Amino acid sequence: MDWLTVLVICLVLIGVIRFFLPIMHLRKVDQEGLQDKHYCVIDIRDYISAHRHPFPGAENIPLSYLSRALRGQFDCQKDVLVVSDDVRSARIAANIFRKKHKKKIYYVTST
Repeated sequence: MDWLTVLVICLVLIGVIRFFLPIMHLRKVDQEGLQDKHYCVIDIRDYISAHRHPFPGAENIPLSYLSRALRGQFDCQKDVLVVSDDVRSARIAANIFRKKHKKKIYYVTST
């Protein structure tokens, strides 16, 4: 009975770590100190928001298309900067990036 309890606790811990690890490593960047040469800038907002308020130097890939776009066309050797409307969508994008590429993920919220 003891080994079953240990196994269940280990599985729960693994699940918690896999869920929270990308969230913990997601770092916010200030727009004032931003330098485009250090990051691959991906704008995950929808097309309309990105068109109305463009982020300089960003490639617009909406969040709903991100996993498909990462399969084929994404080739960047730098860290990734995600432009999003809120932290929640940046966390979702960080989870998608971590599954495909092992890079540091930063985010900035658009104004």
